[in-house]
This record gives sequence, C-alpha cells and structure tokens, in this order.
Amino acid sequence: MNPEQSDYLKYRGKCKEYSEQLVKNNPDLILVRGYYYCSVYGKQAHWWVKDNLGNIIDPTKDQFPSKGNGVYEEFDGIIECSECGKKITESEARFDGNGHYAFCSTKCNLRFVGL
Repeated sequence: MNPEQSDYLKYRGKCKEYSEQLVKNNPDLILVRGYYYCSVYGKQAHWWVKDNLGNIIDPTKDQFPSKGNGVYEEFDGIIECSECGKKITESEARFDGNGHYAFCSTKCNLRFVGL
C-alpha cells in the first residue's frame, strides 16, 4: 500500500475525533466544522481546529491528495435543499434517515425519492 492510501485509511472519517482530541489537550484551540475544498476530491465536509490567531491546524489533512493546501470554509449554518436548492438554516431542514440529504419541506423530500 502506498503512503497516500494509508493516510486516507488512517484519517478518513476521523477528522472530528482527531480535532476534538487537540482541543481536549489545548482548550485555547477552537473546534471548527465546515468544508475543505480539495483540488482532487472537490468540496468535502470536514472538521479542524484554529488557534486564537485564526491559524488552521488540521490533524487529518493527509487524507486528502492536496494535503491541506486547499481552501477551508467554516460552516455558516446555511444549507441547500437537496431537491430544489432553496437555502435554509440547518435547524429548519428535514433530513433523510441517514442524514445524507437535507430538504426544505416534506414535498421536496417526497419529490426527491420519486413520490
């Protein structure tokens, strides 16, 4: 297995866990939820930490081919309906059973699944 594959397996899906551990070890760090834009994978949901100067510390950056050289965007609480694209707050959204898709209404949810 090449090093890039092993980094992917080591870190993928563990970004929140690793970031929370950093905050536990240093309470001055701030846990951040958002998106990472990788030049190869595109937009990815992600977690990282930042220090009080705003510097990004990403303990799982090596899961991406761009190794943390992409763009980090903090989540602002707004999501798009998976059916119609309407922008809504996360608290207003209805999610499918797996939490993979968000909808602005039951009507959009039903349309999305073909009903």
